[in-house]
Amino acid sequence: MKKILNILLFLFLLSCETVPVSERKQLILLPDSYINKQSAQAYKQFLSKANVVSKGNPQNKELQTIAKNIEEAIHQYFVLENKEDPTKKINWEINLVKEEQVNAWAMPGGKITFYTKILEVAENENGIATIMAHEMAHVIGRHGNERMSQALLLDVATSVAQTATGTTLQGGSKTAYNLLRAYGIFLPFGRKQEAESDYLGLVFMTIAGYDPDETVKLWERMAAHAKKKGGAPPEFMSTHPSSESRIENFKKWIPEVKARYSPYQHNYFFKEN
Repeated sequence: MKKILNILLFLFLLSCETVPVSERKQLILLPDSYINKQSAQAYKQFLSKANVVSKGNPQNKELQTIAKNIEEAIHQYFVLENKEDPTKKINWEINLVKEEQVNAWAMPGGKITFYTKILEVAENENGIATIMAHEMAHVIGRHGNERMSQALLLDVATSVAQTATGTTLQGGSKTAYNLLRAYGIFLPFGRKQEAESDYLGLVFMTIAGYDPDETVKLWERMAAHAKKKGGAPPEFMSTHPSSESRIENFKKWIPEVKARYSPYQHNYFFKEN
């Protein structure tokens, strides 16, 4: 049993990679090519059933323009930092879907969806840029791959433990396992990824020339919307930090990000690729 655990630990350490910008260590077990292919297939299936807004729609055109600006800012960040550019392997696709949910989400490989309702809360291009940069940061941070890798490692470890002990998870034990899976393992990582995307998104939108102060205003509007609808779930029970936590984080990050990354605005339009 100890030998098997040592092997799992070795695989864990061997599979640790680094998130761009934040420099956080993360677990990546699966090839991006595999994840992106699965993601593209799933996204195509989703779009076939969704009420997708036409590309000629003014709201959709604005989304595409903002996405292109932030995509270029991300690319130029890596050029100016003399780092390998992950955007070269990303096929960005942004879609607007008519849906009465205040939501936007991203899938590995650059597949991003905005629901029309969230544009009401975003209110303006800076609000949209805040959300867009956050979702793009999920892709740059490889968070989808990381979550799948975490699940894979947990499943492998569970199977090994069952084989070594000759037992299976049933009844109360399985319930405890599911609770551990949800609250002891995945939610802390989920909140870290969300906070990381908030920070990376703040950096990218600032480089693109959008107003970083709008991030605070956006999440104040998000909090007001949630309150109007009966309130958001407690932070501990959600993969997303509360609006209040996000607001405090942005207030803390904005001065540093402005000082460090606003000068990039003067360079990234002119830097040779």
